[in-house]
Amino acid sequence: MNMKIGSWLVAVMVLATNSPALATAYNMPTSNDSLIGNLQYTAVTADDDTAAKIGQRFDIGFSAIQSANPQVDITKDIANGTQLQIPTQHLLPNQPREGIVVNLPEMRMYYYTDGQVRTYPIGIGKIGKTIPIKKTTIVRKAKNPIWIPPQDIREFNLEQGIVLPKIMPAGPDNPLGPYAIYTGLPTYLIHSTIFPESVGKRASFGCLRMFESDIQDFFPVVNKGVPVVIINEPTKVGWENNRLFVETHQPLEEHNDAFDATLPGMVYIVANATNDSDALVDWQMLDYLAKERDGIPHEVAVKLPGLSG
Repeated sequence: MNMKIGSWLVAVMVLATNSPALATAYNMPTSNDSLIGNLQYTAVTADDDTAAKIGQRFDIGFSAIQSANPQVDITKDIANGTQLQIPTQHLLPNQPREGIVVNLPEMRMYYYTDGQVRTYPIGIGKIGKTIPIKKTTIVRKAKNPIWIPPQDIREFNLEQGIVLPKIMPAGPDNPLGPYAIYTGLPTYLIHSTIFPESVGKRASFGCLRMFESDIQDFFPVVNKGVPVVIINEPTKVGWENNRLFVETHQPLEEHNDAFDATLPGMVYIVANATNDSDALVDWQMLDYLAKERDGIPHEVAVKLPGLSG
């Protein structure tokens, strides 16, 4: 990153230690602001040398670590002492702040409740198995759920020589783990997983997978009737005081023609966000974010008070 771009990277940077995952609940920003959390850095230690371990430690998914650290091959053990950016700062999605908002390109879920917003990384459906992009609700939840494998999953496993039972009881082999939350979209659940390394990846047949530590926090506070909106928002834009931030993620492969995944679309969004105020916009930074898509909020504009009129 050159010095000009570096000068526009505005975030609170905290040197991380080997502490447990950060709390996922934040006080709701004002209606005009959208930034939550802090950007962090950490040095990899011998005890957490894989992306899966680091993800659970900081409550972020595999794709988030990968996007924020493109210079590191996180598919392998990460060398002791490697410095990593930890993308634990987020812009709230450009959606009403109510219920559950699932942003598929970001592979992250937001839950608005009691003046707070809770946010969790998720694993999502593989290509061709994405949960529908639409609105639904929570219809029920269950501890130690049984699993009735859908036909497509049964057929997929049969191709691998695995014959699944028609009904899988609760237990250590049940892929739903100990918690399941059912939506109004049949066969699409929010659940824990016995494959924590899949959180932050496209690995499921459509369900949304959570770290068990996260769903233990989420399960007690979500109930039947909570609205859920599934969105495809690879570019998020939001203010913090007088500064405008943009956060970009890789678009879903089957939706890579999304308007806000293109530079013209991003220019339109930023122009629309700044059209009622005098603002200095760094269009070079916006061009950089259209290409790099590191999943981190970057300052792209600042209001210049006192110039209008």
